[in-house]
Amino acid sequence: MKLSHYVISLFSLFFVISVSHAEINIKKCKVTKEEALIFDEYDSQIAEKIIDYKLFNQPEKRENSIIKIFTNENSEDRNYWLASIQTDDKSEFYLFYQVDKNELIEVDQKQFEALLPKIVECNQTKQLPIYSENFDED
Repeated sequence: MKLSHYVISLFSLFFVISVSHAEINIKKCKVTKEEALIFDEYDSQIAEKIIDYKLFNQPEKRENSIIKIFTNENSEDRNYWLASIQTDDKSEFYLFYQVDKNELIEVDQKQFEALLPKIVECNQTKQLPIYSENFDED
């Protein structure tokens, strides 16, 4: 019985690792027509889901981490979210969330750097995250 759990765990780990290095295709973004940036309760829930993936029940670690979350400024076109989390021990994590698939995966720095320009392509301020914590430009 333990062997079957071990095999299932290994298979699951292999699947997660293989998915995290898969190519992620992103559709062309839509430019916002709004003058003001909209970040509502639904967006806040998504941001919390992303942060909790790495820092759930770790308030001190969260308080000392630099969190940056990027998505399209157009509130009607926010299917793709990308986050970087740098913890107090200087570990860095990169996460990609796709809303329509409800899929949250870890990506590496190279994937993060490739995805970021695609996700913020239509934003007026491409370097600023839509949500951040403990980031100097807050």
